[in-house]
Amino acid sequence: MRTPVLLAILLLGACGRIGDPSWKGEPGSLEPNAAGLVTLPCDGSTPLEPTRPHYCREDRHFVTPDARAALIAAAQTMNARYPGEVLRFMDASGPDGVKPFPPHLSHGDGRQIDLGLYYTDRAGAPLRAFPDTSAQGGLWPAEPPRSGETRACAEGRPGKAEKPDPPADRAWRLDEARTRTLLETLAADPRVRRILIEPHLERRLGLWGHPKMRFAGCRAARHDDHIHVDFR
Repeated sequence: MRTPVLLAILLLGACGRIGDPSWKGEPGSLEPNAAGLVTLPCDGSTPLEPTRPHYCREDRHFVTPDARAALIAAAQTMNARYPGEVLRFMDASGPDGVKPFPPHLSHGDGRQIDLGLYYTDRAGAPLRAFPDTSAQGGLWPAEPPRSGETRACAEGRPGKAEKPDPPADRAWRLDEARTRTLLETLAADPRVRRILIEPHLERRLGLWGHPKMRFAGCRAARHDDHIHVDFR
């Protein structure tokens, strides 16, 4: 009678860490398509996974071969430094390689991707899953400026680029050590051209003035709930 239980466990494992039974679970492509793009692995075979399954299911995970290699290398570095840790991605590009890739002002040619940050609970214990923000309307888990830190775009941002701060009693806090390690790992990779991040986090994490750290400006969405990475 153990066979059905074992089979169920194996099937759940095959779905990766996403926990969604409709998950495609594809290992990703290594052969470039007509636009010269490949897909990121979505089967849990590497320590790289989407924050939400639809990034893979809706074909929003196309990148250049160099970007794919750099992302897997960064994920492996994070996993080696923090055993069991993964690197979580969001929007990359579509299969046709056309810019811009809605709703973004950029993306589309496979050289841009949004990546999740790392978080702890309020007691400081690392969160092994991306924070649940459903109570905050499903917005990404932002890390707003602390008292005394300068807020970029104090007069606001246009349209959907403007997002409210999460409440002070939110269930998550930024994991500064892991996030700094990720930024340093990406910045050290010659395949990475620049990283977009909010100025208050660039300062807080001790990376102010790094030539690859940039501010996206006030027309773009805030980058304290994720980072945007451009590859060469």
